[in-house]
Amino acid sequence: MTDNDNKENKPKQLLLTNSGEDSDTSQNSQKPNQDNEAGLSKLPKLSLNMRYQQTAQEKELFKRLSIILTLLAISIFITLYFISPFSKVGKIIVSGVTDSDPNKIVESSNLKVSKSLWEQYFDKKESSEQVVKNNPRVKSTKINLKGLNTLQIKVTEFSTIGYVEKEGKRFEVLSNGKLLFEESKDAVKGLPLLMNFEEGENLKEFIKAYEQMDDNIKQKIDNIESLATKTNPFRIKFKMKDGNEVIGLSTTIADKMAFYDKITAEMSYKGVIDMEAGPSGVFSYPFKTEESSETEGTSQPE
Repeated sequence: MTDNDNKENKPKQLLLTNSGEDSDTSQNSQKPNQDNEAGLSKLPKLSLNMRYQQTAQEKELFKRLSIILTLLAISIFITLYFISPFSKVGKIIVSGVTDSDPNKIVESSNLKVSKSLWEQYFDKKESSEQVVKNNPRVKSTKINLKGLNTLQIKVTEFSTIGYVEKEGKRFEVLSNGKLLFEESKDAVKGLPLLMNFEEGENLKEFIKAYEQMDDNIKQKIDNIESLATKTNPFRIKFKMKDGNEVIGLSTTIADKMAFYDKITAEMSYKGVIDMEAGPSGVFSYPFKTEESSETEGTSQPE
């Protein structure tokens, strides 16, 4: 082989070598481009999943700021409330009144319209005590808040069980055994006249018995007289509207009066029904004679 032949072969080998390198270079250049494209495609996904994370110090600062703003809002609300008309009493109403004077009840309570609502509301116990103290007809009171700024005085009264006459004037007798020393202009009301009664144990004992009686029996009583003595302070006499009289003891008469209609149905005369004798004994006799006829057949239910 000559030198010329070597020269011809050598360039051929160089051409083959360059072709291989170009191919590798082309492949290598395409690979980074693919990697770049894959990386770029992942970037948006990473950015979407990124979130801002507060530090512990920032969380504590936000918590304190929220508390301050809340307290500030409450303070502003309270201030506006107390300078508004809603913080003052707008109206005072009285309920449960039958015979008492509502104006007198409001006056004695010391409650005032246009004055501080909460100051008066928190003093309601004292106001209730003043109403009871200054109104003998009132048994109890309860003061409630109605609506935004209305105070309600709810009253419970003692009932009237009868009336007494003194110096030509009529005064009501209340269910607590007290005489109401205010002249009653409407004392009739179908209630009985009480005679010779004074405030005390015998009156209270009679009222206790009277309140146990049926309303139908009460309506038949015209007047009730105390026949109290030192030895028997509970003796009483009923004058009935049908013309009969009943004598008995306050301690036992309530149960016996339940048989009044049955007893009078068996009587052929107007007279006295004596209910003093024992727990169940009942006797009757006419007004004009002293004869008595026993009517113990009307036994009481067990």
